[in-house]
Amino acid sequence: MNNAYLHFKEESLSLKGQFPELNLGQTEDGIPTFEGKLILSDEKSNPIDSYEIRIVCSIDYPQSFPFVFETKNRIPINIDWHVHTDGHACLCTWPEEVIYCHKGITLESFLSEHVIPYFFNQKYREMHGFFLQERAHGKLGTMDFFKEKFRTSNLKLIINWLEFIKSNPEPSRTNECFCGSGEKFRKCHRSEFREFKILPVETIINFIQYIKLSNPIFKN
Repeated sequence: MNNAYLHFKEESLSLKGQFPELNLGQTEDGIPTFEGKLILSDEKSNPIDSYEIRIVCSIDYPQSFPFVFETKNRIPINIDWHVHTDGHACLCTWPEEVIYCHKGITLESFLSEHVIPYFFNQKYREMHGFFLQERAHGKLGTMDFFKEKFRTSNLKLIINWLEFIKSNPEPSRTNECFCGSGEKFRKCHRSEFREFKILPVETIINFIQYIKLSNPIFKN
């Protein structure tokens, strides 16, 4: 059996006490799942709602997110509801997933940091007609991630800074930041440098190429 599947099964079994309404299962193809009722609780651990879900292990878990499905047709299969056409949840942008997975995820952290907040957001939309926090979809959402992360809307600068991170060691904490702001590195983009520097060089190159291919300003 795929090592990812074995790992996922072991983690699912270890979470039974923490998520008693979710159970280890499998798809018709034998891919392990963690499925059942996900309880949403308030700050005092009082249940406020629940969703029937199915989490399907990805082939290279934990290098990528498992796939999350809401199984009772409560949430429309519509990208405006952050649901892909095949029914699995859109939890975050592609580069965010890459960074989260590289830092290391477990099924427990995936549930607490991504799945539960996602369904709380769905609950909020059901109640109020809009999401409490929402980013654009697809390429626009990915560009928004980079702009928010580097605190600029200038994609050419973002590419330059990613190139710098890819090719250079970490600057001294008292150096001026590589972004040109005049601020000390430790007070400016140090956390962003460290977050991207731990990624494989190939991943940073992929980010740069994605930005270039997704924006007409780089066509010529």
